[in-house]
Amino acid sequence: MKGEIKQICILVEDVKKAMEHYWNEFGIGPWDIRHFTPETARDLYVHGEPVTEGFDFICAVTWEGDIEYELIQPVKGKNIYWDFLEKYGSGLHHFKIVIPDDEELKAYVKELEDKGLKVMQTAWIDNDVHYYLDSYDKLGLIVELGNGGKIGKAPEVYPAENVARPVAHRQNIRQLAVVVDDAEKYMKNYAYYLGIDGWDVRHFTPERIKSLNVGGEDVKEDFDFICAVKWVGDMEIEIIQPVKGANIYWEFLEKKGPGFHHIKDVFPDEEIAEECKRLKPYGVEIMQNGWIDGDSHYYMSTEKFLSMIVEFGNGGKIKPAEYVFTSGNNRR
Repeated sequence: MKGEIKQICILVEDVKKAMEHYWNEFGIGPWDIRHFTPETARDLYVHGEPVTEGFDFICAVTWEGDIEYELIQPVKGKNIYWDFLEKYGSGLHHFKIVIPDDEELKAYVKELEDKGLKVMQTAWIDNDVHYYLDSYDKLGLIVELGNGGKIGKAPEVYPAENVARPVAHRQNIRQLAVVVDDAEKYMKNYAYYLGIDGWDVRHFTPERIKSLNVGGEDVKEDFDFICAVKWVGDMEIEIIQPVKGANIYWEFLEKKGPGFHHIKDVFPDEEIAEECKRLKPYGVEIMQNGWIDGDSHYYMSTEKFLSMIVEFGNGGKIKPAEYVFTSGNNRR
C-alpha cells in the first residue's frame, strides 16, 4: 500500500454530543471544529457531479498519538454521509491514507479507479484535498486518500484550547478490524486493490484461545473464528470471520453485514484493568475477552459513547500463524 494510514473517521448524527462523550468519558480531545460549506470547501464533487447548491457538513478533528480522529456530521446538501447514516447509523466510516505529494496522490487515485474503486466524493479545503473511494463492498469500509495539506486555524475548539484532559489514559491505536463473512475473499481484495498481501491466518478455537468469555459467560461449547492480520507500517489490519460458536461477531454481521468493526488500543494489562474499572460506572462492560498465547483482548461496549467498539489489548506475543495467505498462491 502506498502512503500511511493517518486518520480514522466516525460518522455521527450529533457531533456536539459525540465530542462531549469522547472528551468527558475518554479524555479524547480538544477538538478543532469546522463547517465545510461553499465558502470553506471548493470543487466539491459527489459521484462525479459538481455540487452547485448549498451544502454544510461539520468536521471535528483531534490527534490521539499519531492517529487523527475525525467526527463528521452532515447538515445539508449533497454528500456521501447521508446514505451511510441511513443504512448503518452512526459508526466507523473510513480510514485515511495520506500521500503528501499531489502528483503521486493523483496517480494513486487513478490507479485505484482503474481497478474499479471509483471516487465517490472529492473537494479541497485550503491546501488539503480528499478523495473518498467506493470501496465498502470490496473492503468493508470506505478508503479516503488525501495529501494531508495544511488547513487554516479552526474557528471553534471544544472544549477549549490547551485544556487539561479529564482522563489520564491516552490511546495507542494499533489495529483496525473488519468483520466479514468470507475472510479469503477480503484478503484477496485487500491484496488486489491496496497491495496488502501476505496475511498471517489463525483459527481461534478452544485449542488456541484460553478463557473465552462472551457477554459475561464462559464459552464452554465448541467455537471457531478466523483472524487474518497484516501490518501496514505502524498499523495492523485485521480481518475476522466467525465460523461457529459464541462470539460478538455474529450479531454485527446480522445487523450491518461485513464492515468496519473496531479499533484496538494497545497498552499493558495492569493499565487495562484500571481502565476497565474506571469505565464500569458508566455502564461500559467487557463484551468479549480471552487470551491467545501471551496476547489478551477485551472488546468494550463503548458504542453508546463513541459510536464504535474499542478493543483493549496488551499486544502480547502470539505463536506463528497456521499459514500465510498470499493472493498469488493462496497460502504458504
